[in-house]
Amino acid sequence: MKDLKFSRSALLVIAFIVVVAATTGCIAPLPPPDPNNPIAKVAVLPMNNKTNDMEGPNWVRAAFVQMVPSRYYMVVSSAAVDQTLKDQMGVTIGGQLDFTNPGAGAPTPQKVGEVLGVDGLFCGTLEDFQNLITGFYNKRKVSATFKLVNAKTGQVVWEKTEEASQSDVQLSVSGALDAVKMKVAGAVINKALRANPLPVQTNQVISQFQRQIPSGPVATTAVRREAK
Repeated sequence: MKDLKFSRSALLVIAFIVVVAATTGCIAPLPPPDPNNPIAKVAVLPMNNKTNDMEGPNWVRAAFVQMVPSRYYMVVSSAAVDQTLKDQMGVTIGGQLDFTNPGAGAPTPQKVGEVLGVDGLFCGTLEDFQNLITGFYNKRKVSATFKLVNAKTGQVVWEKTEEASQSDVQLSVSGALDAVKMKVAGAVINKALRANPLPVQTNQVISQFQRQIPSGPVATTAVRREAK
C-alpha cells in the first residue's frame, strides 16, 4: 500500500510539473540560431511611450534587453546606446526615433545603426501600462509593440504586438478596501525601490515576444562572450 501511495503521489507531482511547464511555455524549446540571418549585433532603442506612465517604457525595455540574447543576438547595453544617442545625435527619448514619421525629423535607421555600430535595431512602443486599482474593479495590463529593423537597408524584418492583463472584481466592501490598501502600500515600496509595479504582466509580454522574434545567427557562447 505504501508503494501504491508513493506512486500516486509521484504521479500527481509529475502531472503538476507538466501542467506548470506547459502553461509557462517551458516544454517547447526555442528555435535554434539562424546562420543566414545577416543581423547579428543589435541595439534596443528607447521606447516610444503612448501611456501616462513615465517609468513603464524603461521597465519593459530593460526586460526586453535581458531577453534578446536568448534569441542569439549580441546586444549593446542600454546605457551605451542612450549615451551614444545623446552625445552624437541629441536623442533622449524614444519619440525622436519614429522612423515611420519622416515629418518628425527622425534620423534614418541606417544613420542610427551606423552611429551605434549595429546591424539591427529593435524599436518599441509601449501601448498600455495600467495598474488600475479602484477597489471594486482592478485591472493590470501591459501591451507593447516591437519591431526589428535592418540597420543596413532600413527594412522592417519583424513586427509584433503582445499584451498581458489580469482583472478582478471585488464584491465585498472589505475586499475592495483591502485592494486599495495593498495598492497604496505597494506604490510606496515600488517608488522607494524603483521597482516595476507590473512585473508579472511585463514578464508575460516579454516571454511572448521571446517566442516570436526571428532567431539571430550568433552561437550562445559568442553571445555570452560579448556580454562580458
